[in-house]
Amino acid sequence: MAVATGKVDAMVYAGGLFVGMFFYGEISTVFEPFVNSTSMGELTIPQYFNVPYIAVVIAVIAMALGGFYGATLIEKKFSSR
Repeated sequence: MAVATGKVDAMVYAGGLFVGMFFYGEISTVFEPFVNSTSMGELTIPQYFNVPYIAVVIAVIAMALGGFYGATLIEKKFSSR
């Protein structure tokens, strides 16, 4: 609806979607041998990196907390202007 009303941010978003789809369509042939190479079956992150499940959980939580902390610092920096 926003694109139909002419909102610039919606048009940029929709344009990005179309550019991304076009780019993927053009470049996907390059990655086709990799995509069709072999099936690894069901593979989880802990299995792929050979680490315990809890290590992945802790890493994801740490990344989330770090992201929130970083966003807070950026918010404080730019809110004083």
